[in-house]
Amino acid sequence: MKLAGKRNSNGTGNGGVEGDAPQGDVKVVDFNQVRTQKMDEKRRKTERIIFQNLLGVYCVVDNSQMKQLQLVDVSEDGIAFLVPFNVKNPWPSETGEMPIRLYFTQDTYLPIQVQIVNSKPFIDAGIRYVRYGCAVDTTLQSYETYLQFVRFLKSFSEQAHKDEGKDTVFYL
Repeated sequence: MKLAGKRNSNGTGNGGVEGDAPQGDVKVVDFNQVRTQKMDEKRRKTERIIFQNLLGVYCVVDNSQMKQLQLVDVSEDGIAFLVPFNVKNPWPSETGEMPIRLYFTQDTYLPIQVQIVNSKPFIDAGIRYVRYGCAVDTTLQSYETYLQFVRFLKSFSEQAHKDEGKDTVFYL
């Protein structure tokens, strides 16, 4: 829904119709866009809490070693993560495919395969990182579970409420 209309200096208005007032005199507010932006902010905050407190994310390197990743975003077809920047040993050094494990408990994980699409330097709290954007392989058998996880996160973030420590009573 869009609202428009502003009174001109002579007291006449445009009646809420775009285009009747001189350029720059019309204020348009798209409530759907504002709502979408607020929901995206809430979703990102909720996801970060889940990523930092509930989910362990690792990459398997050389079929033997695991490196922890800091997950920052997920979508139906991609993920983004941070790794600390190490000038002496940059990792990952290639933009190839990487196996990633999403740990939901200490010993159970969901495997996904990603392809690094882009990277850029990133500084958070004075620490240098590299942020990687990756495409998720949609052909793997585990992709459907990953997709449901992403959808759950979106739905959860829309419905979640922060516990303020107050007693709450729900009546059915």
